Amino acid sequence: MGIFGWIGRKAKAVTSAISNAVKATGRAISSGYKSFTGQATFEEADKMYEDVMRRFEAHKAYFEKEVDNLSSEIEAQVKSINSSKETIKTELFPAFAEKMKKLKDITVSDEYLKEYFSGKTLKVDSMKSKADLYLIDFKKNPFKSNSLAIVTLGFYTRKKAKETLERVKEEKKRLEEEMARMDSELVKLRNIKQALELIAEYYLSLIELYRALLNRLDNSVNFLMIRCISFAHKLVREQMSIKLLPKSQQAEIMAMVSISKVLKSMVDKNITMEGKTEKVSSNVAAVKEEMRKQKEDIKKLNEAA
Repeated sequence: MGIFGWIGRKAKAVTSAISNAVKATGRAISSGYKSFTGQATFEEADKMYEDVMRRFEAHKAYFEKEVDNLSSEIEAQVKSINSSKETIKTELFPAFAEKMKKLKDITVSDEYLKEYFSGKTLKVDSMKSKADLYLIDFKKNPFKSNSLAIVTLGFYTRKKAKETLERVKEEKKRLEEEMARMDSELVKLRNIKQALELIAEYYLSLIELYRALLNRLDNSVNFLMIRCISFAHKLVREQMSIKLLPKSQQAEIMAMVSISKVLKSMVDKNITMEGKTEKVSSNVAAVKEEMRKQKEDIKKLNEAA
């Protein structure tokens, strides 16, 4: 029993060794045949194509989703800016003018420029199909490809496989550049969104400041009205002069006139948001910086008062 078991184990080992040798020989023959026909080069090209296609399609889907999200967020900031402009020009400025008329004449325009975003986002190309790139296809037409290899001694099929690989490499390079352009476009859109967020915040903070100034202007007007009635028992135009106010209140009113002029220039400023995102991004950034300086000017005027 022992001897037969030993013989059995040896027989299995020999069989396994023969089987592995046959497989290795088969692989070597197969590899050699693929090199002869150009199929190995084709398979390299096909694998490259599939890998690039997966990367590009995933990148494109992410890009399109981000563009939609950023465009929605930009539109929200644009609406906020327009709402602030409308509040300033149709509510706060007329209220300021109405109060100032009791002191002196002042004209305030009720027109304002509305913002809108119509930036032209990047148009992304699609990946070329296999039919456009492959000059030979061992997967789709194996019989035809192998027949051509045999008839031409592999020269024709190897040449076409090599040309196919070069075409796929060129397409890979083009798509990598396209993906880089997508990334650059998203950076520009994010910059636009961030700049508009700051501009929208500037407007909201200035509205809050201006409302506080209007309340202080009310106090000054009421002071003059009470003073006038106390002395003349009626409102007399000549007695409603700001020169009759305390110096501190005079300074407040003059500061508010100056602040109104600066604020009006901010409201009248139109942000160019047409054309390519690169142009829009540059313009919005410039407006943001200009408005930051104007806000600082308003802050200094208010502190001086």
